Amino acid sequence: MTEVSTPSQKQEQLKRRRYKWLKIAAIVLVSLFALLLLMDLLIMPLYVKRGEVGVVPKVIGLQADEAVTMLEEAGYDPIRYETQFSDKAKEGTIMRQTPEGGDETKPGRKVYLIISGGKEMVIVPNFIGLNLKDARINLVRANLELAKTELVFTDSSPSGIVFRQIPRAGEKISAAKQVTLYVSQGPRTGLVAVPSLLGVKLEEAIRRLSSVGLSVGNRTAQPGEGLAGTIIETYPTAGDLVSEGSSVDLWLVEEGNSVTPEE
Repeated sequence: MTEVSTPSQKQEQLKRRRYKWLKIAAIVLVSLFALLLLMDLLIMPLYVKRGEVGVVPKVIGLQADEAVTMLEEAGYDPIRYETQFSDKAKEGTIMRQTPEGGDETKPGRKVYLIISGGKEMVIVPNFIGLNLKDARINLVRANLELAKTELVFTDSSPSGIVFRQIPRAGEKISAAKQVTLYVSQGPRTGLVAVPSLLGVKLEEAIRRLSSVGLSVGNRTAQPGEGLAGTIIETYPTAGDLVSEGSSVDLWLVEEGNSVTPEE
């Protein structure tokens, strides 16, 4: 048998339904209000801040610690990327930065810093007692350059051997500084060492040979690397002992057939 609701019961059920929907609507409105408030107070400021653009401070020339502090205060993330030797920038100062000072970019970005290690310093090797060829090899290994070679008669060392050097062995010098080597020609007993002539012009080769009592022998022109007219080979070779008054054969770069080495 189906139960029939009375008019009063139907009215009560209707009230309950209305109350339920009103409650749901109120919850929805409160939720929307809370969401709008959250967006206004938190989400929107973050979004706006993300779009900010700042100017990267210029820190080149500053000490590394000072540069890092300045960048951090401006809202950037400084990275000490690497240290490089420099003959111009003082040790411990910033040589380069990426992004560069004055660039516009968002705060929080990494700024990479190249720090000067100052002049590259090397300890001068001992070249005394070496022949000129070995001394040159050791110069290259030490990252040094040869300023000049002085050929000197001396009774203290065999001909062709380095007996003096400037700077002295053990000194700590800049890698940009050059080294002068003094090579013995032996005692004045009638034997002399052939001077180094490679890469010089004929006129200079004649002068160098004449200064040690030697002369120019056969001259042969042929294609080769270097400027036309420069010496590319000798016989006897540099450092060889020959009798005073002997002649030295020369091979020169032929006019119009010089070859420039590829870089």
